[in-house]
Order: sequence, then structure tokens, then C-alpha cells
Amino acid sequence: MEQCCPHCDTPLPEDATFCPHCAQNTHKRKRVFRRIPLRRKLTLGLLVLVLLAAAGVGIWWLNRPYVPQTYDSGDTGEVLYTIDGVDYQLLVAWPDDRTLPAPYIMQSGLADDVTRWPSRLYVNYQKDGSNGWTAFEPYVDTVTVEVEQDPAGKSELTAGEPAHRADYSPDAALLSSLDFTGDCGSPQVVWTITMRNGDVIRIHQTIAVTLIPTRVYHWRDYPMDTIAQLQALVDEIDQTVDWRDEVILYLPPVTYEGKLFLNSHSFTFYGCTDGTGRTVFTDTVSVNTLNGYWLNFFYDIDFVGDGTGVGLSFEQNGRATNCTFTGWDTAVKGNGSAWVNVIECTVTHNKVGFHFNSEGQSANHSLYNDNLFQNNGTAVLLERVPTDITLNFQGTTFEGNGTDVDNRCNHPVDLAQAVFK
Repeated sequence: MEQCCPHCDTPLPEDATFCPHCAQNTHKRKRVFRRIPLRRKLTLGLLVLVLLAAAGVGIWWLNRPYVPQTYDSGDTGEVLYTIDGVDYQLLVAWPDDRTLPAPYIMQSGLADDVTRWPSRLYVNYQKDGSNGWTAFEPYVDTVTVEVEQDPAGKSELTAGEPAHRADYSPDAALLSSLDFTGDCGSPQVVWTITMRNGDVIRIHQTIAVTLIPTRVYHWRDYPMDTIAQLQALVDEIDQTVDWRDEVILYLPPVTYEGKLFLNSHSFTFYGCTDGTGRTVFTDTVSVNTLNGYWLNFFYDIDFVGDGTGVGLSFEQNGRATNCTFTGWDTAVKGNGSAWVNVIECTVTHNKVGFHFNSEGQSANHSLYNDNLFQNNGTAVLLERVPTDITLNFQGTTFEGNGTDVDNRCNHPVDLAQAVFK
């Protein structure tokens, strides 16, 4: 068979290796294929699998479900928490230093009388300690307060529903009122903040309560018939009685002439009500109990002036209940940092019945109920009042006064249930 050139199809001589026409090699070349070693194949396969796995992990990480976390203050009283790139400090604290945790609070109480104290939750920007509650609150789902009672306590501490109290403690995010007696031991209050993302934040505050004894001084057992004797007894109590003890004085049916100064311990005074006569003060009772633990209370006492001076003057917290005030330039006055209440009192024929002129930072009672302000030049003068808590005069009667309420500081006042004649 005639052999032809595979390139130009020219007939070739027998056994020709080159075409005389096109000079091309007449033998077809075979393509050589190199074998890839098995180990290299496995390596390449593993590399591809690793790249695919890494890509899968990256996609999962970017789209992974959020796993809620739990944060617990332990005994520090604070939790540092970051959300959306902002660092916050959550803590329980005193109002005079919102950035200093107060995980351990010492309180005192009587076995048969309830004491109320507010636990305050603060939320601060960690960078500068300023108030961060407004920005933080939208991230919050719920806030609760629970109490882990002291097994050794004889009574239980109860915590009120947490709420923002702009009128009482405006800088605190939330406040819970704690009620306890002196024998509850050392229960622990736990604030639990549940976030919308599922995170749970717990902040602990231990309330260590000391049982306080009550010391009673009765006029039948102790000399207090004159202002000098009464002042001497008060001064002795200041020197010998623990500043946290409750001190109650039952006064005789006498008329005291001269000023009484209360300068250290806080006191509760009961006027005579046994029918033998009334307890009367004709000069100023000055309350400046700098070391006092309790409020100063005055019950069933008549304050009778000569048209000048102040009947009952408070530089520290106090309350007058079921007392009478007549013939004073100012019957009852709150000065300094004092919070003062007048309840169920008869206040007549004074230039000013009740004068609030105080710059304190706390309030202890909002009611000024069931009083009679009659024939005063000005019944109630509000010049400066601590906090923004509303003063409620429910059941109080205003009659024949030149001015019933002179509210110079525009403090919130509730007169809806007062009586004006």
C-alpha cells in the first residue's frame, strides 16, 4: 500500500522518514502523560477540604445564633457590661457617689417596728461615670429584685417593686424600698436585669441589720420637771447612750420655760395625755441632732409663744404629730438639710405656720394630713424643699389665713383633698 505524507498527502518512498515535498517528519508522535503521585493527590484533596471547611465555619460564625451570657457581681456590688460597643457600669450605690459600689450596707432596726431603706441601682457610662440609664434602658427587658433571707434571722426583709423615682432619687436608674425589722439578720438583696438579647445580670447587696434596744425615760422615774432638768437629762443621754439606740422620753404635765437644745442623739418625745394636764413649751425647741440615727418625733405637746421666735426648729429630720402651735413668729421651721412633717396638728395665730427652707437630698414622708391651719398670716411657706416629692395635704383645713400656701419654690403640692374655708 502506498504510503502518503501525513502532513501534505504527498506519496512517499518506501521507508521514508521525511517528506521530500514538505520536509516534515512522517512518523506521528505520541503525547506523553505524566502520572501524578498518589500522595500529591491526597494532599491537594485535603487542602481543598480545609478551604471548604474554613469557608463554612466563617459563614456559620457570621450567621451564628447569639448565646446569652450570665454576669454576676458576687460580693463586688457591680458588673461591667458591654453592648453595641459601649461599656457600662451597673452597680448598687449610695446617692452621694454613683460610681462607688455599696455591696454591704449596715442598718439598724427595732424588733417591733418596721424600718424602710431604699436600695438604689445605678447605670453609668464606664468611661466617665456619668448617667447612662437613658441609653441603656432600651436594651433591658425586665428588672426584678429578690431577697435571699438570712436563715438565722427571726423576721424577713421584703423588697418593693423596682421603679424609677424622679421625685425622690432622680439620679438612680431604679429604686427598691426595703422594709425590715431589727431581727432579720443579714439578708441579701439581688437585683436581676434581664436583657432583650437574653443576657442576665445579677447584682448582690447584703443588708446587715443590727437589733437596736429601746431606752425609755418616764417623768415618774427621772427628774424632768423643769427645762434645766430636762436639758441635763438630754445631755446625759448624749454622753452615755449609743447613738443608734432608740430613746423615748415621756414628759410630765408641766410648762417648760426656756429653750431646749437637742444637739447629738435623736429623741422621741411624748407629751402628757393622762388627763392630769398637758406638756407645754413656751420657748424654742431646737433640733440639731448631728449624731442622730433616728428621726426626732414630737407627740401631743403644746407649743405656746409670745408672738416672737420659732416654736419647733429643725436642722435635722423630724416630725410633729398631734401637737398645737400658737403665738409664734414661725410655728414650725425646717432648716439646713432637714426633712420635716407636720401631721394632725393645730396651728393657729402665728405669723407663719409651717416654713420649709431646707436643702437636703432625701425625704422620709410625703403626708401633711389632717392639720388645722387657722388665722395665721401665712399658713404654709415653701421657700426651699428637698427632692421633688409631692407634699400631700389631704384632710388638712385652711381657714382664716392671710395666705394659705405661699409656694415660692413652685414645689409639687397636692391640695386636692384639702379643705379651704
